[in-house]
Amino acid sequence: MQKLNEIIKSLDGKAVSSYTKLYGRYERNGIVYHIRNVYGGQIKNALVSAEIPRQRLFGEYVYDSSDKTAAAAYIMRDFSMAAHVANDTMQQSESNVQKGLFLVYKFGTRVLSNSVVQLNEETITISLTIKLPFNNTAYNTGRRADPELGIKAQSGSVLALSAQAQKDSFNSRKKGIISEKALKLLLTKNLPTLVEDFVSNFDANALWQAVELWQNQEYIRRYLKNNGYVSFVANGSVLPRKGKTDYKDSKGAVPFVSPKSMQINIALPSGENISGMAIPEGITLITGDAYHGKSTILEALKEGVYNHVLGDGREYVITNESAMTIQAEDGRSIKNTDISFFLRKLPVKGIVPQDFSTDNASGSTSQAAAVTEAIEAGCRLMLFDEDRSANNFMYKDEKMRSVIQNASTAPFLDNARMFYEKYGMSSIIVVGASGEYFRIADQVILVENFVVSEYTEYEQDKRISAPAFSPQPRRADFSHLGGICLARNVEIKDDSTIQFGAESVRVPEIVPHATRGQLDFIGSFIYYLTVIEQRQSGSMREAVMRLYKKMETGGLEMIHQTGFRGTSGVIEYVRPEDVLAVLYRLKSIRFKGR
Repeated sequence: MQKLNEIIKSLDGKAVSSYTKLYGRYERNGIVYHIRNVYGGQIKNALVSAEIPRQRLFGEYVYDSSDKTAAAAYIMRDFSMAAHVANDTMQQSESNVQKGLFLVYKFGTRVLSNSVVQLNEETITISLTIKLPFNNTAYNTGRRADPELGIKAQSGSVLALSAQAQKDSFNSRKKGIISEKALKLLLTKNLPTLVEDFVSNFDANALWQAVELWQNQEYIRRYLKNNGYVSFVANGSVLPRKGKTDYKDSKGAVPFVSPKSMQINIALPSGENISGMAIPEGITLITGDAYHGKSTILEALKEGVYNHVLGDGREYVITNESAMTIQAEDGRSIKNTDISFFLRKLPVKGIVPQDFSTDNASGSTSQAAAVTEAIEAGCRLMLFDEDRSANNFMYKDEKMRSVIQNASTAPFLDNARMFYEKYGMSSIIVVGASGEYFRIADQVILVENFVVSEYTEYEQDKRISAPAFSPQPRRADFSHLGGICLARNVEIKDDSTIQFGAESVRVPEIVPHATRGQLDFIGSFIYYLTVIEQRQSGSMREAVMRLYKKMETGGLEMIHQTGFRGTSGVIEYVRPEDVLAVLYRLKSIRFKGR
């Protein structure tokens, strides 16, 4: 750290643009620190990493390569909490108002690969973004620093200054002056103290618990696939949340109990046995009256495509990882999509159902497009909620069939069996208003007062059989979107939206409760796909899966872009199905002939 002290001393009183001279490698107590990047306007941020010898954290524990995701996610969460505590300590104990800040990443409860932690055989590298010191209003005399004349900014109350001195004070602050005292305190004391305290307080047993949970979750996923199930909800799971974005368990929530007729028992690698409700492949209805818990179950199943941390309540809610939500999205873009399974014979000339495009889709056509996109994405489980579906897309009752003799549309219920038999695409549908759905159901789950049972008093009707539907994969042209990305005209807006040029995509419609890092992942992935890869051969899914294959060896960091507006500086893993869903909604993508 002696070298860093000398550099900091030389920067005293200079403009904040000189922060780039901090770049370098520094060491203290066996931990190596790298200051890799400084960016920002008047307020500068630095990207710093700390290399910690593996044994300092893990001791004799040897992790398998398949456990890296769980280990990295646990370390990221633990380090983020340590940085949060360090910030509180810094702000409370230090009188120097020019001190910087550790920018703490706000994580969720999903267990995801991330760019914060890299694990290898010898070291564990943790990355951290630091807000660098900037001179403060109340502690500036107004004397403008001039390094060439050897004049430094001096401390004093701005309120005691003359009008001209206050104006000069503002100008000097606008330029930004480096404070040796504040910078030295931040980088040579507070930063190494944070890392060393984190290492000394690290709980290796808690890490092992997180890894063991991950192993159990992955084992259940394999078990479900091998035994013909699409989802599993363990007994004792706590599914409700206080709000859409509140991950804390609700007080008074009723723990989940499986119907005996749908209960299975799984022997886990840890030696434990776990029991719960298994939903088989096919077509499943979840029904019940309003506010009894059926949509709560569906929301938990949506979350089950990702593993969750210990204490979340949904640790053992496991859903086929290819599951996609199929819902009405009025106004979305559809490009060259085959929706002929839904639109059969139209009285309107110029509309080609096999090559349908619109910049302002209706609820029914948007849902039809989502089904075709799910086929292209390799989806094996479609999730529907009656409340978020277009009725004219989902079904026609007997009265309407008798009135509309020459229908131009065929509802989903007429096609659901065909999708399962031809493409292996199961469906889970939440319903509460129409009995039409029962005729296609393989099993029905009834929810009453948050208690689940299997309902069997219905008859399946297979009289309606849809013809086979065979959409051809589309070849995407990324050149226009690539130009937008190359100009870095990409912005992560608030916690829900990614903007590419003039158009934006609301990610919560695709990934409920997405973390900021997941939004950054999508932006980085699409940038790398369209600017670096630039591959035009094959379908869009093939292009996306090629890049995911590269990340298996190169890691998430290989795609990470830090130059977007609004970026958190962190990326967390997102499924290929979700990335494809974002791409399908972008008007700037062109599709070539099949």
